[in-house]
Amino acid sequence: PHLTRHGKPVFVVEMDERFVEKLSTIIPKENIFLGDALEFDGPAFFKKNNFKKVWLVSNLPYNVSVPLTTRFLEWPEIVEMSLMYQKEVADKILPRDKNEMNSLHCLCASFFDLSNVCFVPPGAFIPPPKVDSQVLHFKRREDQSLLPQVKKFENFLRVVFGQRRKQLGGILKKTYGEQLTEKILMAGGIDVTIRAETLTYSKVMAMYEAYSSHP
Repeated sequence: PHLTRHGKPVFVVEMDERFVEKLSTIIPKENIFLGDALEFDGPAFFKKNNFKKVWLVSNLPYNVSVPLTTRFLEWPEIVEMSLMYQKEVADKILPRDKNEMNSLHCLCASFFDLSNVCFVPPGAFIPPPKVDSQVLHFKRREDQSLLPQVKKFENFLRVVFGQRRKQLGGILKKTYGEQLTEKILMAGGIDVTIRAETLTYSKVMAMYEAYSSHP
């Protein structure tokens, strides 16, 4: 009900049929899409309704929160998101420890400015889950130049952080060879013995720029 008070059209994607009746007392029934969020065609929906700026709000299904998030960042019509995660996942998206750099944070931070909204204890739910939760806010960055190559960027991050506690030089050489690895590490000013978990976001981006410009 709180979302409807903003005077904007509200649409819901819901998998549980039991909620449809209750939701239809708040928003028009035709605005409710019953089905799996992973199968929802966001771009087609935005185009059909001529939506250019969308604010996505969700208590994400925790078991698919990461694949949903990576899908959402590919939809440029989504300019803001307020999403609830299991706290362990939220800590990866927005690490509190500078030595906990990871691929999910780099991916999200490349498209959105990230901030914490609040922590949610188990007692806020009925019945209470066995995990803590956290709400994060995403605001789309103006620079979306990476969007056309998001898959390539994801694959690069998987290589870099696939074994993030091992020496990065050896990991990169196995995939990219010695010459390209040297170019990548030089661009970030990185020693071959460094571990990916200790990288900064800016160094990761410098590395990717060198990698993506390689013929």
